[in-house]
Amino acid sequence: MATEQKRPIVNRRTTVADVARKAGVSAMTVSNVLNAPHRVSDQTVASVRAAIDELGYTPNHAARALSSGRSQVIGLPLYLDDTVVDEQNPGLGGFLHGLLGGLVKAAAGGGYGVHVTTPTEGKTEIALYEQLIAARQVDAIVVLETMPHDPRIEFLSTKGFPFVAFGRTAPGQRQCWVDVDNVESMATIGRYLRSRGRSRPAYLGTKSELPWVHQREEGFRREFEAPRLSASFDDLDEVGAYVTAAMEGDSPPDVFVADNDAWAVVAIRALQRLGVTVGEDVAVTGFNDFPFASMLDTPLTTARIPLRDVALSLFHRALHEIAGEPDQPGCLITAPLVIRASA
Repeated sequence: MATEQKRPIVNRRTTVADVARKAGVSAMTVSNVLNAPHRVSDQTVASVRAAIDELGYTPNHAARALSSGRSQVIGLPLYLDDTVVDEQNPGLGGFLHGLLGGLVKAAAGGGYGVHVTTPTEGKTEIALYEQLIAARQVDAIVVLETMPHDPRIEFLSTKGFPFVAFGRTAPGQRQCWVDVDNVESMATIGRYLRSRGRSRPAYLGTKSELPWVHQREEGFRREFEAPRLSASFDDLDEVGAYVTAAMEGDSPPDVFVADNDAWAVVAIRALQRLGVTVGEDVAVTGFNDFPFASMLDTPLTTARIPLRDVALSLFHRALHEIAGEPDQPGCLITAPLVIRASA
């Protein structure tokens, strides 16, 4: 008598329906968690993600892209020349790395990828946008360091293409932006310094038209209405010379407030060369909390830009724009104060 052969067991691919049953929600809710988590409560997102992890569900990105007509990719064009990351911008590479890492993680959690690219020689960033849109390579574009009446924002608005800006868009444009609350964050530094009895500040600003430069100075002046000393720089050596001259004056400052960590580090070194005990005789503060800030001989008091929070907000707002939902106010994120020995 012939022995009946058993059919091989085929492992069935876990589906959205399986995840929905496990989490006790609808398939549409699972889809929203994967594609538009901003539409779903945090508790529901946690339940669905737990079910996904337990069942080992892997989204079929190719099928989803085919059925939706979308690429499931967010574009992050970076316009970098040889002067962007150099000795005058220490820490900027770490800033970009942190922002990119946060955006990749947030996108992956929503079933998206991030396409990082830069214009080839002789091409503008807007030309790169045109290429990405024409090739349907991305569903939305992240625009960095926006300016008032930014031509990149005006181009994308004219095209009607989804975008999200790191930095505020102009009145009359879609307010699909995420930004650091530079005014309040710097004002927090000022309030802390006043609470410590510091009353003779010198402000070390960045010589630039970028909006964050003026916002941070506004926050400083909110707490110190008439600072005795204030100057802007575009060179590290200029900062050191200015700090030295200020300390040799008749009534030297009791605190140097820098709008970035690099200027603060130069101020600390200049003070140390003069034999000043930083943090006791004279305080120094920065802004950004670049990786080196905590590694100094006198660790730096500064405001920490929460890059992961910024990246997550950028991604969620990008999904909002991709879905064509009504405009909402932009999102401000406060940079918390990190108190260390320099102040």
